[in-house]
Amino acid sequence: MHSKEIDAARLFIYNILSMLFVEEHVKNHKQELVENLKLLSSNAFDEEVAKLSNSLIELLNSYEKDELYIQYQELFLVPFGTSVSLSASWQYEEREAGIMLLKVREVLAKTKIRRDENSFTAQEDNFGFIFTLCAYLIEQQINSEIKENLQKELFKEVINPFINKFPFQLVASNSEIYSLVGILLGIFFNFEKVYLELK
Repeated sequence: MHSKEIDAARLFIYNILSMLFVEEHVKNHKQELVENLKLLSSNAFDEEVAKLSNSLIELLNSYEKDELYIQYQELFLVPFGTSVSLSASWQYEEREAGIMLLKVREVLAKTKIRRDENSFTAQEDNFGFIFTLCAYLIEQQINSEIKENLQKELFKEVINPFINKFPFQLVASNSEIYSLVGILLGIFFNFEKVYLELK
């Protein structure tokens, strides 16, 4: 059974994930990210999440202005070394604009939201967009603006296939910050799977 309190916490975490995986947020909203991680740290659903949040805060506070964005670029935008693709289609079938893009668009078609091309230059199957969409869908459910559990559908169809793969890629990367984000993502994904009652 769903709880509005838990859903509000999930919405908050998806917003943090959006700030970590949407290029425009990474580039321009580091301080807001730190403030949100402080809130997560003091209201964490798991002791490990609190520790990870504090470690992320310490790292971010120690960074020069552009260091987070540099790590984002090196890990997600430069196609060499330990590059990780943020495209769910690429993760699924090693090609862009594949079946995962269609699955995201199927969910989007049931809503009023459309991709803001100023904030999202990548396709809708980019994990940054997917996390942002998850937050939006949860907010719509909390406000009783949609009756279907579209966020569950999105998680089941587009995130669940990578529930272990994507966090592991981040943990195994050379990125100081995103290796910690990978651990956080793994914990949160497993919580989501249980909460959404998925096998």
